[in-house]
Amino acid sequence: MLRWPWFLCGFLFLLTIAFGLAVFQSATASDPPECPQPHVRLAVVVVFDQFRGDYLERWEPLFAADGGFHRLKKDGAWFTDCHYPYATTVTGVGHATLSTGVPPSQHGIIDNEWYRYDNLSLVYCAASPERHRVPTPNNDSPKEKATGYGSPENLLALTIGEALKAAYEKDPVKPRVISLSLKDRSAVLLGGKNIDGAYWLDSATGTFVTSDFYRATVHPWVKEFNDEKLIDTWFGKDWLPLHPKVDSKYVFADSNGAGEGVKQGLSFPHPTTGGLDKPGPRYYDAVTCSPYGNELLLALAKKAIDAEKLGTRATPDLLMLSFSSNDLIGHSWGPDSPEVLDVTLRTDLIVKELLDYLDKTVGKDKYTLVMSADHGICPLPEVTAARKKADPFLPLPDAQRLDGAKFVLAAESFLREKFANADDKVVCIARRTSNSCYLNRNWIQAAGLKQEAVEQALANWAKKYPGILTAYTRTELLKNEPLPGDGIRQKVQLSFQADRSGDVVFVLQPYWLVSSAAYRTGTTHGTPHDYDTHVPLLVYGPGVTAGVRTEQVTPLATVPILAKALGIAPPDGVKAPVPPKLFGE
Repeated sequence: MLRWPWFLCGFLFLLTIAFGLAVFQSATASDPPECPQPHVRLAVVVVFDQFRGDYLERWEPLFAADGGFHRLKKDGAWFTDCHYPYATTVTGVGHATLSTGVPPSQHGIIDNEWYRYDNLSLVYCAASPERHRVPTPNNDSPKEKATGYGSPENLLALTIGEALKAAYEKDPVKPRVISLSLKDRSAVLLGGKNIDGAYWLDSATGTFVTSDFYRATVHPWVKEFNDEKLIDTWFGKDWLPLHPKVDSKYVFADSNGAGEGVKQGLSFPHPTTGGLDKPGPRYYDAVTCSPYGNELLLALAKKAIDAEKLGTRATPDLLMLSFSSNDLIGHSWGPDSPEVLDVTLRTDLIVKELLDYLDKTVGKDKYTLVMSADHGICPLPEVTAARKKADPFLPLPDAQRLDGAKFVLAAESFLREKFANADDKVVCIARRTSNSCYLNRNWIQAAGLKQEAVEQALANWAKKYPGILTAYTRTELLKNEPLPGDGIRQKVQLSFQADRSGDVVFVLQPYWLVSSAAYRTGTTHGTPHDYDTHVPLLVYGPGVTAGVRTEQVTPLATVPILAKALGIAPPDGVKAPVPPKLFGE
């Protein structure tokens, strides 16, 4: 039997007591930390509105060798097969999804606008009648405050910015969350409710503004930026392409401008004056519909980084940026145009400049950046038709414009004939939005009709209408029954929210557009088809496993990725996982 010397036994006994006291004192001396230590000092979300997912591959040879895209793809993770899982692919919905990590069926932003039966009016996704524009240098009288201004009150889910704020609620040094865009709905829905500031451009004055939901006055640094009038520096400076001669294989010009918007001309050079002799509202609109709009927002982002000292304090910060000019240009000239190619090449340089600035101000390994888009875009029907005519063997369907007004008139006529004895005084459809019809429920009730029967009749009629692929009723969507093999239905289901969605949801044939007063030329988005759902997803930052990722993901992964990088829990309700091995696990 082994015997220990008495002095050694005594020493071990005293050491054990001392260790136990130390552990006890450590456990009782202070409360456990309220928040985890941040993994990075700053997280940055960069959204390029309408940046379709195929652009990074399609125009790869034309990007600058030292540009931002090459750096993101080389040193970060690039998810090439990223698609929105829902049907209504529009700006408000996309930004709300990127900030909450849940689909529209949960966050409640089902469209840019929807119909309310209680007051028979349209609801804009990112405004409230009770909110006002706060005083700005060009609007400093309370009597002149614009009403119905920006507000995130329609959001039904928490954003990543709100989750970051809550995680450090008891910390003396609070995280800062700033959201910036040219569009109000982009800034508002990316940021959410409990944040430090959301700003967007007022094209009437050429200044960045906010609402009294967020603050009583604009931040001093925003006032200073507005006073500097950087936006006026492009007056009279025509928009010219970075590369005047581009191989025709990168663009499709067969339509000779058919279907394109004409506000700033069909081809380069594009004037930016708006037809004015000095800066004014039409000029400011022209700036935003050019690459100069993105340069303006980048300058404001740098101002925010410096003034708010983002990424330099004990707690992490969050900067949300949505660059809107890509979308405005795409709507006018279409995704196959030299204009969209040019703004995409310039976007590459915007990303480079932003990364370089973050390296300098925050530190190269101290921030995480996630880049994506809120939706894609449909080609101009005229371009698709011209390409198919030039090469009949191309796998392209017929593409046309569906007149939205005629569709509603035909639907009204059908419902009156079937349910109202062709009485032309009866209003059967209360409102049509981008992809839905809201029935006149007062008429249905007064006529003693069954809502389900009217819905089904209209859906069956719509399925036979030229340009309509399929249609779904409120009644069947409320059942939320899985239909294996019906991928379109599954996407429509994720866009459906009982209190806000319409009574009949229709889906266009691929490559068709609904034409309206706003879109008699140009193009738009909003369908569950690949060209609208496919967007890029790139993740850059410390710990990110670099490389091309080909597995299927959705932009809902943005929120758990950000939460992981920030060292916090994602908002409640987020089910999307962090892609496996993204951070080298």
